[in-house]
This record gives sequence, structure tokens and C-alpha cells, in this order.
Amino acid sequence: MGTLGCINDMLQRDKENRELRKIGRERLHDTRKRLLDSEQKSQLPDISLEEFEEIKKKIQEKEEADLNSSIKMTLIFGCSVLIIALLSWFIFSFFN
Repeated sequence: MGTLGCINDMLQRDKENRELRKIGRERLHDTRKRLLDSEQKSQLPDISLEEFEEIKKKIQEKEEADLNSSIKMTLIFGCSVLIIALLSWFIFSFFN
């Protein structure tokens, strides 16, 4: 493709990109308008204070269990790396 073809192709892509940006802006404005015009309002959940406290307690227990699990996995991984490093050092020093 010659220089003129490259320039023509570049101009064509620029025109397409302008049109795509224009379409994207229109979609964004339409979406924003629909969200602002919607009459639906979010409903509050119908749960009691006791149920809420129970849910909160279960979430905290789950987070603690996840934290303990991640600490154990990190410790196991670290010990494994240390053992492999020590074995490698021992084997290297033994054969030299």
C-alpha cells in the first residue's frame, strides 16, 4: 500500500472512531436518562435486628476462619520453601 493508501486508511479509521465515540456518548446519555427517570425505588429488606446480628456474627466467623486458613497456607508454603532451600544447600555442599 502506498503513502496515499495509508493516509486514506487512517482518515477512514478516524471517521469510524468519531462515529463510534458519538454512539457511545449517546448510549451513555440514554442510560443515564433511564436511570434518572425510573420510578422504582429500592426496597429495604424485611429482617429483624436479631437476624441482622446473626448474619453479622456469621460473617465475622467466616472472615476469621478464612484468615486462619490463609495464615496456615502461608506458613506451610514458607516452611516448604525453607526445607527445599536447606536440602538444596546441603546437597550442593555435599557434592562439592
